[in-house]
Amino acid sequence: MSRLDGFRQALTARGAAELQDLRERAAVPLALRRRVGVASLVPGSGCTTVAVELARFLSSARNDRVRFVSAQGPSPRPERGLEGTSVEALELAPTEWPADVEAWWRLHRASSDRYDLTVTDWGTSPLARIRDLAEHSHVLCLVTTAERASIQHALDIAAAIGERTRVVLVAVDVHRRAGLATERLVSRLPFPAVLVRHDRALGAGAARGLDGVRMLRLGARVIDAAAGIAVPPAPVPVPAPAPTPQAPPQAPPRVPAPAQAQASQAPPQVPPSAPPHVPAPAQVFPPAPHADRPGARS
Repeated sequence: MSRLDGFRQALTARGAAELQDLRERAAVPLALRRRVGVASLVPGSGCTTVAVELARFLSSARNDRVRFVSAQGPSPRPERGLEGTSVEALELAPTEWPADVEAWWRLHRASSDRYDLTVTDWGTSPLARIRDLAEHSHVLCLVTTAERASIQHALDIAAAIGERTRVVLVAVDVHRRAGLATERLVSRLPFPAVLVRHDRALGAGAARGLDGVRMLRLGARVIDAAAGIAVPPAPVPVPAPAPTPQAPPQAPPRVPAPAQAQASQAPPQVPPSAPPHVPAPAQVFPPAPHADRPGARS
């Protein structure tokens, strides 16, 4: 067996072990009912697709009763992506769009006792509304595009709301341009994060729109957060500005003594045969005050 074949077998074994671990984590039992919110920070980032695929995955990987709620306004009906599953799809009345938390809460209370997991698609939400959505969710999935600036924006928001709500970042490679650098960036974020790629068959009208392996990772992250396994990291503290070091006090400039005093302190050694030499008086006094102002006399 060549070294390349051994490397391929090692990668295959590692991938199989990871998939098995993700499946076990996705099936962790939940002691209480949980609400999972999916909100987008950038329009066109695939929030509805992520929410539908997440509900589909949770329904297939678990024995829990899953409900999907569409609260993001007029859009293609989500039932098309949930056909053949046991997920019940609900949507708020068109008169309540854009849906607020109170309208969603009334719909949720009507039949919340019959479901263990509720996945709500909030769509693109303004920044002022994200905190309100987070307070009504046990887990909030922040969906953004896979560009670096968008990921940084989502990370800043997650740090602001991560004190009370567990946050999972979902970076969707909408334009299919994410490379190895983006993979490493997402994997090293201080919050649970998943890079999701669009399925190439999505444009051909396929029912499934996202990569299955990455959706398995996302489902495992969400269940970890809902079960309290993944401890939410503390927000990154803002470093206090360091005090400006004060310069040590400097001694006043030393003014040389007058030439006559210098002559009295250290008389020059003149040979007896040479005539005495009297030095010319030197300019040792400081300049007159305000000599640098215009019009001052020289």
